[in-house]
Amino acid sequence: MSGNRFRIAILLSILLVFQSGCQSVFVAPSRKREIHTLIARYQEAVNRKSEEKLSALLAETIRIDGMTDELSRAGLKAGMHWPSSPFTNFQVLSLSKEDGLFSVKVAFYFQRSVLLMRFGIDDRLKITTLDAIPLWKVPETRITKPFTVSFTERQGLPFVQASVNGRTGFFLLDTGSSGLLLNTKYFQAEKESGLPGFTSTVHGIQTSGRSKTAKSFQWGQLRIGEIRGQLHDFSALESPPITPLLGAIGHEQLKTSAVRFDWRNKQIAVRPGNTRTMPSENRGGPATVIGFTPFLHAPAFPVKIGNSTRKMLFDSGAQINLLPNLDGLDGHFRKSEDVTRISDGGTISKETVWLGQVDEVQVGGLPFNDLPFAVFAVPYLDGHGILGTPLLQRCLVEINFPRKTISIWKPLPDGMRPWLPAGSPAR
Repeated sequence: MSGNRFRIAILLSILLVFQSGCQSVFVAPSRKREIHTLIARYQEAVNRKSEEKLSALLAETIRIDGMTDELSRAGLKAGMHWPSSPFTNFQVLSLSKEDGLFSVKVAFYFQRSVLLMRFGIDDRLKITTLDAIPLWKVPETRITKPFTVSFTERQGLPFVQASVNGRTGFFLLDTGSSGLLLNTKYFQAEKESGLPGFTSTVHGIQTSGRSKTAKSFQWGQLRIGEIRGQLHDFSALESPPITPLLGAIGHEQLKTSAVRFDWRNKQIAVRPGNTRTMPSENRGGPATVIGFTPFLHAPAFPVKIGNSTRKMLFDSGAQINLLPNLDGLDGHFRKSEDVTRISDGGTISKETVWLGQVDEVQVGGLPFNDLPFAVFAVPYLDGHGILGTPLLQRCLVEINFPRKTISIWKPLPDGMRPWLPAGSPAR
């Protein structure tokens, strides 16, 4: 046994001792053996990269890391649980039963590392939930005090300056991303054993096994140490005014904050989310405050579009608003053109998408006339549409992630025309 493996074994033994007392319901030895066999079958399925064997272990509804059933299944199908190297063994750390489900914490061993996972298993011995457990404490985002920064607008998107490991460059401020993204042009992936995970873009589900751990990240007064970023291709977005484009700042970096977008003055203000909303210097307090519920990590809330009410997500990394379809919008959508190029910042695909305007959209009771929309159903968003930067270009908007509220000031007077994509309603 190597020294590293020995230290890991000691750590897991300590975890086992402390967690064994948390069992709330007695589990018969025969049931424990059945669950152990189920985990062994899971290990075999992922080592063989067999979707058929893995699917046979799942319940009718599966949630992985809190995602929806559809997104969880799509991620599994895309290979997000195929390890880069096979599991050599596993150890059940704890087993309990609560609310009718078995909760099983398992350590899967690679040759030189370990992966912790939590299984939710029903009485039929089917997996209902599956969550990764961080081996070490996830670094916390710290904001020492409120700050305001300028941003550069390119292709209708906000880019701010921040630094990774002391290197300063531009980052897309992208609330639609779950966490930090790093540009493959400037960062090389680490060689590691583990599950690849996946990313969801306008093109659907893609595996994303490449990541890079940065010792430090700083944006204004926001600082994080030992942060891992997923690598992503930004070649379709980078241009001379925003070079080097190092990546994107996502929800994980913003989730403790309130973020205010002032498009007219090209400024973004960030403050701790537990502090009160400050009035705008020139526009007073917000005209409306909307409560939202997170869908995955994005703010989701109802929006009246024409005569229908739609479920919409807010995404500051979307340069065009999106509708999955035109159901119930007869006479309210005016098509202007077809576009045939869709980009996720790097990959460009050819699909025909309608681009046009909706005559009236009400967000929190505030009317917005002639907002641009592309008609395109993003895979696995469960019928949600997206409100992106065209909304930010019309008014002052603040997203308070801890309080789950969106504050909107009165729309700006006519004269600020939202940026429209030239044949590329990109995400």
